[in-house]
Amino acid sequence: MNSTIRLTYRIIRSALDVNTISFLILLPVGYLLIMGLMMGSIIHSFNYGGSNLSYVSFIAPGIVADQILMGGSMAGWVLWSDKRTGMLEQIFSMPFSRFQYQLSNLIAMILVTFGGALIMILVAIPFISINITAYGFLLVFIYLVLGTLTFGSIMLALGATVRSNQVFNVISNIMFFVVTFTSSVFYPITSQTPRPLAMAAMLNPLTYVVDGIRGAFLNTSGVADIYYIAVLVTTSAIFMAIASYTYKRIKLSATV
Repeated sequence: MNSTIRLTYRIIRSALDVNTISFLILLPVGYLLIMGLMMGSIIHSFNYGGSNLSYVSFIAPGIVADQILMGGSMAGWVLWSDKRTGMLEQIFSMPFSRFQYQLSNLIAMILVTFGGALIMILVAIPFISINITAYGFLLVFIYLVLGTLTFGSIMLALGATVRSNQVFNVISNIMFFVVTFTSSVFYPITSQTPRPLAMAAMLNPLTYVVDGIRGAFLNTSGVADIYYIAVLVTTSAIFMAIASYTYKRIKLSATV
């Protein structure tokens, strides 16, 4: 257990430099303040789930949910960087196992996700009214964990597979753009949504995280959460299995 804690601390310290912290904080805050307030001046209120919402109240839970991409990207980047620089081999030459490293990476990205989500909630409080219960907080916790495991596993698989910094950055940036804008972060998915976009949203795990957290914030959670959580449990299990497979196939000069 002590080895896992030490590796988790090392991963967080090595990943969270000034540039990374600025990206993790300023990008989502910019989304909330610029898009939420600017679009909010155009879209004063609209009906969502039977309630009239301001646009900033609608978008805030989506930005909180979007933190799972930030935490996941950190995990993939750390694995890729350690592999490229030979640090992974040095770590495994010490009394650390592959399982401990993988577990530490998952714990680190969950901690980063929750840190970013907490910051976003604090930033959003002056602009929205949060109507959330203790049960709602539990749901937010579950959605953030499952979403982080899903997208973190995707990024871990990417970090274990690619050999080029450029390839890693291009694929991850494209994935973030597509995943974010084909989900319900910035707009609701309704019967009027273009069919290709609606289908993409239904295949996008981020949609279920966003809708679940939005329901928890608005205190409108219900039976749909069972379906959302079932989908996320399935996707996280699948992608964690893929990440574990690709991670075990990383070639080192020494047998570890």
